Amino acid sequence: MTKTKLVLLYLIGSLIWLSVSNFILIHFIPSSLDNYVERGKEIFYILVTGGIFYFFILKKEELDTTKEEEKRLSTLINSMVDFVNFKDGEGRWIQSNDFGLKLFQLENVDYRGKKDSELAKFTDFYAEALKNCEISDEETWDNQTITRCEEVVPLPDGTSKIFDTIKVPLFHEDGSREGLVIIGRDITTLRQTEERLSRTEKLSVVGELSASVAHEIRNPLTSLKGFVQLLQMEDDKHQDYYQIMLDELNRINHIVGELLLLAKPQHIKYTKVAIQKILNDVISLLAVEASLYNVQIEFNFPKEEIILECEPNQLKQLFINIIKNSIEASKSDSRIWINLERIENDKISITVKDNGCGISTERLQKMGEPFYSSKEKGTGLGLTVSYKIVQSHKGNIVFDSEFGCGTTVNITLPIVQDTSIAKVHSKVHV
Repeated sequence: MTKTKLVLLYLIGSLIWLSVSNFILIHFIPSSLDNYVERGKEIFYILVTGGIFYFFILKKEELDTTKEEEKRLSTLINSMVDFVNFKDGEGRWIQSNDFGLKLFQLENVDYRGKKDSELAKFTDFYAEALKNCEISDEETWDNQTITRCEEVVPLPDGTSKIFDTIKVPLFHEDGSREGLVIIGRDITTLRQTEERLSRTEKLSVVGELSASVAHEIRNPLTSLKGFVQLLQMEDDKHQDYYQIMLDELNRINHIVGELLLLAKPQHIKYTKVAIQKILNDVISLLAVEASLYNVQIEFNFPKEEIILECEPNQLKQLFINIIKNSIEASKSDSRIWINLERIENDKISITVKDNGCGISTERLQKMGEPFYSSKEKGTGLGLTVSYKIVQSHKGNIVFDSEFGCGTTVNITLPIVQDTSIAKVHSKVHV
C-alpha cells in the first residue's frame, strides 16, 4: 500500500471515528457524563493513533534494515567476477548479479519472477543455453544434492567460456522446494593455462628425446644411405628397391631434422627481411608439388615491401609446413589463397585458406600436439615445429576449420621483435 493511500485511510478513519463518537455522545450519553466520555474518547484516540504510528515506525525500521541488507547483498554479488543467481522453488529468477545478466544479454530485461524458458525469448543467441539450464536445474532438485559440473557457454564473437558451475538446492522442512543457488566461476583461463602447460610438458619430453636420440640415429643413417647409394650404382637389377630404401632413409632423416629443431635452444638471431620475399620463395618452392596435386596457389601481397624482423629460415619452414598441408588436403582442381596484410601498424597477418577436406573438431583441438597426425605417414611434428616457430617469434597462430569445408590458418607476427617480452601467445579456435 502506498503512502498516499495510508494517509487517506487515516484521515477517513479519523473522520468516521469523530462523527460516530460525537453522534453517540449527543444522543446516548447523559449530559452529566459528557465531560468524562469526551476525555476518554480523546485518550482512546490518542492511544489508538499512537499505537498505529508506533507499528508503522517499527515496520519502517524493519523495511529500512531489509533494504540496507538487500543493498549490501546486491553490492556484494555484483562485485563478484562469478555468475551468481538465486531462484525460487519453481525455478523463477529472484536475484542475479550484473555479470550473469551481461553474460546472457539480459541487462535491460525485467528478469525477476521469470523462468529460464521465459527469459529465452529475450535473447536469441542464448535461448538454447537458458532452456538447457532449466533442464539441469530440475536434475539438481531431483538428485536433492549439490551438483558441480563444467559448462561451456558460447560467446557472440565465436569464442566460448568454460564455467565451473555449482548448484545448491534448498528445501523446506516438509521436503518441498524452497529455492536454488547457482554459482558459476569462469575457469577459461585456467583450462587454457593447463592446456599450454600440457603442451609445454609434451614439447619438453620431445626435446629431451630429440637431444638424446637424434644424433645417435643420424650416424648409422648416414652409413646406411652411403651403402645403399653404392649398391644402387653397382646393381642395375634392383633399382626400384634401392630407390624405395633411399626414400625411406630420407624420410627418417627428415624426421630427425624436425626432432633436432625441437631440441635446439630457442636463441634466435633476428634479421630484417621483406616478408613478401620469404613467401614468394616458399610459393616457388612448392609450385611443383602443387602442380602434381592439380592445385593452384593464388596470393595477394601489398605492393609496398613490409620489412620484418625475424629468423628467415624458420619462417620459411613455418610457411612450407602450413602451405604443404593445405596442398595435401586440397582436392584436385582446387585453389589455395594466401593473403598478406599489415594490421595495427606494428603487426602483419598471413592467412592461408583452402577448400579441402577440413579438420574435425576433435582433431582441431589436438593441433600442434607432438606425434599426433591425421596423415597415414605423418609424424605429427610438422605443426609442433610450426607452433614453436610462431611462439619464438612472439606471434599467434589460429586454425579455423570445418570438416568437409576447408581450413583457414591465420598467423599474426609482430614487425619488430621486442626481446624483453617473454610472453608468448599460441591458441587454436574451434
